[in-house]
Amino acid sequence: MKTRIPNSNLVVTVGLIAMAFAIGRFVFAADQKQARVTEVIRDVRLLAGQAAARHAAVNETVHEGTAVRTGADSRAELTFPDLTLTRLGANTVFSFGAGARTYDLGSGAILMSAPKDAGKVKISTAVATCAVSGFTAVIEGHKNNWNKVLVYEGDGTVTLNKNPGDPRQMHSWQILIFRPDATVLPQPQDFNVCSAISNGLLITGFKNPLPSMPELVAECEKQKTQPGIANLVDPTGQDVTDQNVNARPMMESSPPPRSTIPPESRPRRP
Repeated sequence: MKTRIPNSNLVVTVGLIAMAFAIGRFVFAADQKQARVTEVIRDVRLLAGQAAARHAAVNETVHEGTAVRTGADSRAELTFPDLTLTRLGANTVFSFGAGARTYDLGSGAILMSAPKDAGKVKISTAVATCAVSGFTAVIEGHKNNWNKVLVYEGDGTVTLNKNPGDPRQMHSWQILIFRPDATVLPQPQDFNVCSAISNGLLITGFKNPLPSMPELVAECEKQKTQPGIANLVDPTGQDVTDQNVNARPMMESSPPPRSTIPPESRPRRP
């Protein structure tokens, strides 16, 4: 009985396809470590290594290892090759993490929006780490004041750096608010999506419309159909719209952001 030898041309073709796929993935991963500046509002600077900070310009490429810093009453927008978008609020420091789709929020507040097929994105702060997918979210990190995570749409997990074994699962419409010295995270609560997308500067304070705005409007309309909508958290009066709190120390007597109804009373989503 003769052993059938595979066609050599077929073997070579399959091998070339596999190699091209591997190279493509490598190049795409490398491309993800850079972003294009798509909007600059007032004082936005780039800090690369030991070099002096310089002003950022629209269409400029920001590479791994370069931090983006905004000044008071300033904002910036970055767009990545996979169309993941990041908006920086005032007094914010943001950079790319060492791994693929990992980002570092040194301080301040960012809005991130990632396509459904972009995979899981990890954002690290001094206090907590967020891992989210298919999402639009605001992450606010402060060493001396309240921290917040708002998931407008999508799913994610938040863990305290001090207590990584006790994560909190989050879904669309949910918010976490916690102190910088927290050792246990509270349970997520629902927030008012309609108010947040109408008043938050990280959504409304830019020239270009947010690409995920149609999805956010759909979440707003969906939330309106749920019972108990009048009792939801309205975060727009907090630091989502004014990151100047990052420059102020947190006093022991300072009240937490506005409370909401107990978790057992929140509206249930289908």
